[in-house]
Amino acid sequence: MDEIFTFLFGTREGFAVLFFAGVVITAIVAFVLERRTHRLYVDRGPKQGDDEDDWTL
Repeated sequence: MDEIFTFLFGTREGFAVLFFAGVVITAIVAFVLERRTHRLYVDRGPKQGDDEDDWTL
């Protein structure tokens, strides 16, 4: 176990492994959270009727 920690925190290659593992884990978590958010807040398309927020002249 000590050899693993020495490799991960004591060498450039170990640091690269930690960095890329962090990127992959972050991407997976973001993907899962985005899917949950997409299901929770469904896109119902543009609003119909008068647009009071339209700032064009």
